[in-house]
Amino acid sequence: MKPVVSMCLALACAATAATSAWAQEEPGGGSFLDELFADPSASPMPTPTPQADGGASEGAGEDAGELQTIAVEPLREPAPAPTAAPPPRGRQLEEIVVTASFREQDIQDVIGGAHVFGGQALDKAGATGVEDYLIEVPSVSLQKSGNGTAKISMRGISNVNESDLGYADGSPTTGVYLNDVAIQGSGVFPDLNIFDLARVEVLKGPQGTLYGEGSMGGAIKMVTRAPNPNEWELRGAVSASRTEQGDDSWDGRVAVNVPLAADRFGLRVVATRRHTGGFVDYVNLDRPDADSEDAHSLRATLGWQALDDLEVEYMHLNDETERDQFPVVDVGEEETLINTREEDQYAITDFSINALTLRWSLPFATLTSVSALYDTFRDTRRRTPVLQGLLQTQFDQIGLTAPDIFSNASTHVVTELDSFSQELRLVSHGGERIDWIAGLFFRDRNQTFDQEKREDAVPEDPTGLFTGLLGGFNPLQGRQEKGFGDEVFTQYSAYGEITWHVVPEVLEITGGLRAFTEKIDFFIDTRFYGVEAFLIGTNPDNLDPETQTAHIYFAQSLKTRGLLPKLAMGWHLTPDHLLYASITRGFRSGSANVYSALEAGPPIIKPDYVWNKEIGIKSSWLGGTLITNVAGYHIDWEDIQGTVSGTARLGAVPTDFAHLDNAGDARVIGAEASIIWLPLDDLTLTLNAGYNDAEITEPSENSLVRDGSGLPNTPRLTWSANVGWGFGLPWGLRGDMSATYAFVDGQLIVFESDEYDTIEIDSYELLKGHLGVGRDRWKLQLFGDNLADTRAIVSISAPTPQNTIVTPRTIGLRLSYDF
Repeated sequence: MKPVVSMCLALACAATAATSAWAQEEPGGGSFLDELFADPSASPMPTPTPQADGGASEGAGEDAGELQTIAVEPLREPAPAPTAAPPPRGRQLEEIVVTASFREQDIQDVIGGAHVFGGQALDKAGATGVEDYLIEVPSVSLQKSGNGTAKISMRGISNVNESDLGYADGSPTTGVYLNDVAIQGSGVFPDLNIFDLARVEVLKGPQGTLYGEGSMGGAIKMVTRAPNPNEWELRGAVSASRTEQGDDSWDGRVAVNVPLAADRFGLRVVATRRHTGGFVDYVNLDRPDADSEDAHSLRATLGWQALDDLEVEYMHLNDETERDQFPVVDVGEEETLINTREEDQYAITDFSINALTLRWSLPFATLTSVSALYDTFRDTRRRTPVLQGLLQTQFDQIGLTAPDIFSNASTHVVTELDSFSQELRLVSHGGERIDWIAGLFFRDRNQTFDQEKREDAVPEDPTGLFTGLLGGFNPLQGRQEKGFGDEVFTQYSAYGEITWHVVPEVLEITGGLRAFTEKIDFFIDTRFYGVEAFLIGTNPDNLDPETQTAHIYFAQSLKTRGLLPKLAMGWHLTPDHLLYASITRGFRSGSANVYSALEAGPPIIKPDYVWNKEIGIKSSWLGGTLITNVAGYHIDWEDIQGTVSGTARLGAVPTDFAHLDNAGDARVIGAEASIIWLPLDDLTLTLNAGYNDAEITEPSENSLVRDGSGLPNTPRLTWSANVGWGFGLPWGLRGDMSATYAFVDGQLIVFESDEYDTIEIDSYELLKGHLGVGRDRWKLQLFGDNLADTRAIVSISAPTPQNTIVTPRTIGLRLSYDF
């Protein structure tokens, strides 16, 4: 009822206000939404001198007439009717406007590290997920597991919990937003099909003051194109590709803008569908190229300019993904792409958002209300060789490898997450000596989960005799666990930020604070069968004679309150050079440790915090054709939540067991640089690099984490280079090409310890590029990903190692059209 009431009240208020007056046309035509997000190529402004494309970098720009793999697009501002033709503009990179601080701002004036990717350029590049652009952001890396989940590391801050079942495995450390809707949470967030976006903003460093919990490493903000009430628009793209040693893939995307009432109502509908062919052969299942994926999404946005100063926007999105088997190979089979395991694995995700946004321009500020309801259904079945792992720990004591007895072990998990959030935000109009932001935020999130674990290599009781006598303790059965649980999360917070322009356009000081209180209630109820029942049942307290099973019930509650401050200073040495310094705090909610029911670790994992101290300089040179941004930072991470090794008690039997715990404190010392140069009108060169020295400075007691251990998921060095070139062709055609190289250093998968072997992956390199030709609104593009056919390992599963690898070389064709 909460979202229904909120949305109905908001619509009623807007409708009542609308009876007094309708929106009037702004100079230049169209609503504020249209002016904010419309395609720059459709602008009524006089056509500027052609500019070359910008790469994926801070301050990069994209000319509407050029095409580039990853580039930045400026927002279109209202265009006054000129009395005379403007003078031609010299060669320079475009000004890039973002809304990182909830108001329009040149990215070169944003205090802190920020990257922006233009949505149109992402479409042209065929980007279908976050990995397609994050690899070009310095000090940012992505670790994708075999079952479709992903962990994002920003400046060494990531979720270092090894579990990815989707419940009780810790929250992400990077906030993910679709417009103003936060979609990260305790469950796995989906990698949304990306099409028809205005831009993607990547904000590095803690964003706790404005964006709250879960953004302690940074935030990714995907901004969709808004409906235009005055123009029809049709955009579409189709592609087909083939993967080395794999199957065919195809992709189709379309966006339609429908003007429903001039200057008042517009509807934008976006639909995508794709099939990604597999490349891993599951030989014991006789299934070649088994790891395929099918996905489709539908997004509809209705915009209403109710008054000159009141906008109403409703968005519905549904995204469904079905992954069959996973891109996981046996150790040493990266070249042959073979998996010999027998588990039938899959992951099905159904994600939806309903959001109502009101923007009301008051005389002194803009009031924004965001009411959002999102839910996720996820059905997964994956390999979890618990008994085989326990067997191996016993053989480790004598230095031998255990026989592969439990060769078909899987866990089936179904999670359902429902979340409602309400945010009210006041943002001053800006341009005053003191600018300010004030807001209130509420979130109510509930996640339920059902899980069943099996060991199907165990022969079934053919006569049923043992089952009749022993019930759940019959060792001749595949079922090992059956349980369910629930997690309820509630949060209230208030935040504010004030910027004092001490010397206008020269010196500014910003202070911010977020106060929050939250509560997490969690329980899980599990019954054990077969071999696991015998182990758990060795403790008489776990016996349930009525059901003839071993039974464990676990429940915990955690209340947290705290403050997230921010202090920053920006000094414009000249209009083209900004020197800044900041100190910010980030926060992640605590969690339950379900394995404490087995006496492995504490029942509650405390929240963890980071302090980020940063200094940097953003500069523009050579008449705006060269941009250089450099930053250095020192991060202190307190009470890290992560997977550590310990001892569990399966009934009366002690054994080595990994669990979620607070692993200790760490520090990260890092630096990053971004350079974009426009030496010629049609040539853009981009270079990005990030360096992070991250280590544990004080391990927690009994965590077994080694003092000085590196942080998992943290490559020491990441860097990328991009070259983009546009050129003319006969018959009115226009050509363009690009090439991108990316390097990711080696990294740990788990903490280092003297008690077990270190698990790490090697460094790897990726190369991609495209060659395109177009005319008018059509474009044909030849593209290639992983052109060097690198068989890089990006993740390693445990306790029985298997390697998730990057997709091999993929070559394809893409045809796009804009009308």
